[in-house]
Amino acid sequence: MRYLPATWSLSIDGYIAHHNTNPKPFIWTKTARDILQKVIRANGHLSSKKNETLH
Repeated sequence: MRYLPATWSLSIDGYIAHHNTNPKPFIWTKTARDILQKVIRANGHLSSKKNETLH
C-alpha cells in the first residue's frame, strides 16, 4: 500500500495532537559524560566491524 505525503502529514499531526494532550517532561537519567562515552564506545565497535568487512 502506498501512502501519499498528505496522508503522512495527517498521521503525524494526529499522533502529535494525541500525545500533546497529556505531555510529560523528558527527564535525563544519564549524564552528558555517560552518553558521550557510550557514543564513543559504540563508534569504536562500529568502526572495527566496518574494517573487518573491508579486509
